[in-house]
Amino acid sequence: MPVVRHASPGPLHGARRFIAAGLILGAIAACEPSAPPGFTGTPVPDGSAASSPATQRPSRVAGRPTVSLNGTTIEISGLGNGTSAEFELPAGSAQMTVSVCESNQVIPFVTLYDGDANKLGIIVEPVYEMRNLAGGRYSVEVATNPDCLWTIVIEPA
Repeated sequence: MPVVRHASPGPLHGARRFIAAGLILGAIAACEPSAPPGFTGTPVPDGSAASSPATQRPSRVAGRPTVSLNGTTIEISGLGNGTSAEFELPAGSAQMTVSVCESNQVIPFVTLYDGDANKLGIIVEPVYEMRNLAGGRYSVEVATNPDCLWTIVIEPA
């Protein structure tokens, strides 16, 4: 019986498998919600957005976003990465409008958390309709480049 020899897969074969497995596991973990059931949201189609908050001047202290209240509208602004202080939202729906970074015209990644630190969603759209909010305390975490000036406006329905 002839002996069949297989070519060695090479020194990078194991590393490629390890990298691929890590990417797959990372994607699965990122898709798992930690929020209580009920919260949903969708991007708002173009044209139905409120005026863009991009012209507002946020705080220039990196990592320390400011939260202000104008009637029922919540405005959060900052420079670079940061996590906001908690703010109150009523139960129901709200529209979130996220400005683009002035430095590169890219929208920051915004993660919405409830008062118990449950991740409710990652928002990467300029206008996002949040539905089935339980009401109570919330916060946002923004991930972006260090020179990104950004503003988030949340308007309860």
